[in-house]
Amino acid sequence: MICKTCLSDSEHRHHVFIEMMFGTKEPFEYQECSDCGTIQRLSDVADESRLYPDGYYSFSKPSRNSRVTAVRDAHALGTKSILGAVASFVRYDPIVAVIGCFGINPSSRVLDVGCGSGKLLYRMSAAGFKNLTGVDPYIVEPAAGAVTIQKSDLQSMSGEFDFIMFNHSLEHVPEPDQSLSNARRLLAPGGRILVRIPTSSSHAWREYGPNWVQLDAPRHVVIPSRKGMSALAERCGLRVRQSIDDSTAFQFWGSEMYRSSKPLASSRPDDVFSRREMREFAKRAATLNIEQQGDQVAFLLNAA
Repeated sequence: MICKTCLSDSEHRHHVFIEMMFGTKEPFEYQECSDCGTIQRLSDVADESRLYPDGYYSFSKPSRNSRVTAVRDAHALGTKSILGAVASFVRYDPIVAVIGCFGINPSSRVLDVGCGSGKLLYRMSAAGFKNLTGVDPYIVEPAAGAVTIQKSDLQSMSGEFDFIMFNHSLEHVPEPDQSLSNARRLLAPGGRILVRIPTSSSHAWREYGPNWVQLDAPRHVVIPSRKGMSALAERCGLRVRQSIDDSTAFQFWGSEMYRSSKPLASSRPDDVFSRREMREFAKRAATLNIEQQGDQVAFLLNAA
């Protein structure tokens, strides 16, 4: 199959990965692009919705944000305060920290693609953002209020947005070029697109291979390499303006669980690993991010 990021039609490496989040161990065929290293699913799945049952993590109801969390998030997103700085120092959060690096403001029109129950959007609302919309085809029902969530796909969306987020959602779609092209269509002049996604250009893929937790077969359909992401953006009339590695200890403890044949949903990491091991995982992740070898990257795109 032609690579869905760089369009290479060379002879690609074949893999078989098994479902391990819920531990069904159902096998799925994948390929690894011989030119750019992007990994993509070959197996067809008749009903994609069955892969996202009610217990899937992104559909859990948003929790009520504490005042401290709201102040910390507001600080990370640009509304600086002493209390926010202290709260951020005590507990670093890569999601809002990365978004804050890209300089959006509370009046920005934000669209979160594949938003699930809207947890991130509700956090942004608590931090002072006013124009927040989410879209997800698999949610149970839409929502309106401080946050608008539509049960739909991106192709059906209209309007203009200053900041469009694919927060670990682009890897779940079979045709990422269509999704990015639709996002480009909705982008306001001067707007930007955030693609936060696992990458095969990582130490974790090389170390763990089929046990790498972010393969997440079969839900992850296309896992781009860094080279593949640049090629994909260019084909959609976009360019990679900036990238930040924001991988976490998850790449290690999740992969170690898979290596031991433990489904991700079977145990909490604190029940499997010692505090010392978890600290070491976090330390290794921080080092890999500096070296741009983390297993997930936040790519900031704008119009070419």
